[in-house]
Amino acid sequence: MVTTTRKGLPIIADASKCTGCLVCELRCSLRFEKAFNPAKAAIVVRRRVEAANEYEISFTDTCDNCGICVRYCSYGALTQVKKGKEALR
Repeated sequence: MVTTTRKGLPIIADASKCTGCLVCELRCSLRFEKAFNPAKAAIVVRRRVEAANEYEISFTDTCDNCGICVRYCSYGALTQVKKGKEALR
């Protein structure tokens, strides 16, 4: 799991639940660039070469933990921790 510690509430990535749909990258790039361009997203999802159905999730330095990727992850691979409460999806 990868946890970010930026301005917003921390985002926890569980790559074992990721299907590689890339909706998180598309929504992130739409927020930052006003266009669907995964290359410009602050979240990066990549397929691991050694495993056909395993993905690696990371965040660039431009990620501010806004949580848009969490809101649009249909598979529970991304959650956002709320202070004093359980993780939100």
